[in-house]
Amino acid sequence: MGTQDIKDDSALQHLVRELEKLRRHNKTFKPGDPQDDLFLFAEAALTLVVLERFLRLLLGNLAAETHTLPNLLEIAVSKKLIELRHDKGPQVATKQLKDVRNTILHGNFEQAAKQAGRASVAEYFRTDFASEIEKVYWITVDLVGQVLGPPTASPA
Repeated sequence: MGTQDIKDDSALQHLVRELEKLRRHNKTFKPGDPQDDLFLFAEAALTLVVLERFLRLLLGNLAAETHTLPNLLEIAVSKKLIELRHDKGPQVATKQLKDVRNTILHGNFEQAAKQAGRASVAEYFRTDFASEIEKVYWITVDLVGQVLGPPTASPA
């Protein structure tokens, strides 16, 4: 699928627009604010959906129905369609994305807390969750930007 086809995909356009609106809302919160109206789980899930949709469009027929995010990333990187940039290498980045995806998809925050070396889920949420979501967001922005160019403006 060509660059213009990816840009023109209405599902991806809607997903990106919703993600950017959600991020703008979430960015209004400051440390210590009540978090009743912070939608961090929604932002995490939507970021992962945007990334997977983008990869499926990028790969076209190479993306099988059974492929999950890690498979799609591995194929796109191996075909040199994208470069997964990480200071510790693409395998580490793929594992981090996979771990965040599995945490969100399966709701297994206990495992995420254990992997992060935290004593409790509450500690994990206080110390790690938001930064992990932020990393996934910027990885997504980087990967999409490699193909479509850097974002010009936030969607309205």
